[in-house]
Amino acid sequence: MNRVEGVSGVVLAGGENKRFPYLKAFIEIGGETIIDRNLRLMARLFDEVLISTNQPDIYFSRCPALIGDVLTEKGPATGILSCLLNIRHDRAFFMACDMPFANEQLIMLITSYPGDYDAVVPVNNGRPEPLLAVYHKRIIPALQKSIRDGVKSLTAIIKTINTKHIVQEQIHQVDAEGRSFININTPEDLIHIDTRH
Repeated sequence: MNRVEGVSGVVLAGGENKRFPYLKAFIEIGGETIIDRNLRLMARLFDEVLISTNQPDIYFSRCPALIGDVLTEKGPATGILSCLLNIRHDRAFFMACDMPFANEQLIMLITSYPGDYDAVVPVNNGRPEPLLAVYHKRIIPALQKSIRDGVKSLTAIIKTINTKHIVQEQIHQVDAEGRSFININTPEDLIHIDTRH
């Protein structure tokens, strides 16, 4: 079994979920909820697994380690900051809770780069995917400053730090169709996705 050394695994489950009638993490695909599938995958790969959430009552039965936001500003940047302040390792791999097809080989690729980088972010269809990425604790000051300055966009933040972008050609070697990047934002998304594993 492949294990990732020196990296924590985090599922980001702090979204406001405005466009879906119930929490996206609990959507069932192939008889398993997305959150359970992603936690099971992470438990195989990482020795520390956490959920970033401000709803601990909903998730405590899923994972013993829950991290709430340390700032009042909502958004994934705040969730990432909060986890980086609390994880055991210097780096963490983050994955959004509405991504049902994250590929183990892609996660291994993303986490294979050395800790010299502040972030390791894959690029899909020309766009960075900052919610399926690795971040180092050294970006804590940059995150704090960005959030304080009102910059919550991870895409904007990763432009200001030492980010390694994984190009499409590398990604296609481990995820030819890019299914790892599928996320479910609306009920219509759920209807149209191909649920084959």
